[in-house]
Amino acid sequence: MKHRPELDGLRGIAIILVLGAHAGIPGFADGGGGAGVTLFFVLSGYLITSLLLAEHSKTGRVSIRTFYYRRALRLFPALAVVLIAVALIVATGLMPENVRQLGTDYRVVFLGVLTYVSNWVAVAGWSLGVLGHTWSLAVEEQFYIIWPALLLIGLRMGSARFAIVVLLVAIAVTPWRFVVASDSVGGGDHLVAGTDCHADALLLGCVVALLGTRLPQTAGWLGIAGLCVVMWLTTAANTVIFLPVAVIVSTLSVAGCPVRLAWAPLAFVGRISYGLYLWHQIVNMWGMPWFVVIPLSFAIACASFVLIERPFLKLKDRLRMDRPVSTSASPGLLSA
Repeated sequence: MKHRPELDGLRGIAIILVLGAHAGIPGFADGGGGAGVTLFFVLSGYLITSLLLAEHSKTGRVSIRTFYYRRALRLFPALAVVLIAVALIVATGLMPENVRQLGTDYRVVFLGVLTYVSNWVAVAGWSLGVLGHTWSLAVEEQFYIIWPALLLIGLRMGSARFAIVVLLVAIAVTPWRFVVASDSVGGGDHLVAGTDCHADALLLGCVVALLGTRLPQTAGWLGIAGLCVVMWLTTAANTVIFLPVAVIVSTLSVAGCPVRLAWAPLAFVGRISYGLYLWHQIVNMWGMPWFVVIPLSFAIACASFVLIERPFLKLKDRLRMDRPVSTSASPGLLSA
């Protein structure tokens, strides 16, 4: 698997949808957050599975310990800096009044974020405050914990057969979401943040990688257009209806990713998307207009990438050179 810069561009589209929705940019609707995160999930399933398959093909095995070590180097340092910044804001009383009124116990939230279970903290009824967006990072990390072992077991039956099993599990998530939405097993918070309610997005990305699926680029463009439609139609009331649609169009976007998305500015946005995702809500909590929030978020994300993420990425890449793997995926939110 060669580096595909168009996937960086697709990641750029995902973070633009999230930023536009959260910052209130004209032309973006609230559903953009869910659409963008769903696209991130599908991308993550695809990229992580591709990396693991590449290592298995090259060496005949997968080092799960090395995989976890590389995940930690990629994701934790930048997150730790965000947590330190939020702790300082809380300790110095600089938290805006509207955020303080949420009554967030940041001791509980920090513990949830550090252990990557903040999504279940939210499902349990705790306010995550300004760290509310970390629920998706927790979903990703829980996927990272269980997927490598499942993949190794599944490959014993062959990639195609295992892909069919994974596809069937992904399909079962849609009716399960309706059960969750009925309030019998948690209701709204569970639907929004539960790992089980987003498993189909991650798993369909895995299926695309397992089958080596490459759809025509027309399908990719249709998928991107579909994400824009989902952004405009999704509300809190109809999330359970449009989540499956978001998953399907996101899968089309990944499987048919247009090469023109490798456009350098868009690919750059994708490469710094992890920092953008981490910091944009911290900047946004002061209620500044979007044309201040967006450039300030970009500036902080660039600094995070250069000063924090890139040095640890070099350590991660050195580890990859120690254990040769025939792949290189560019850094970005929830990516390799």
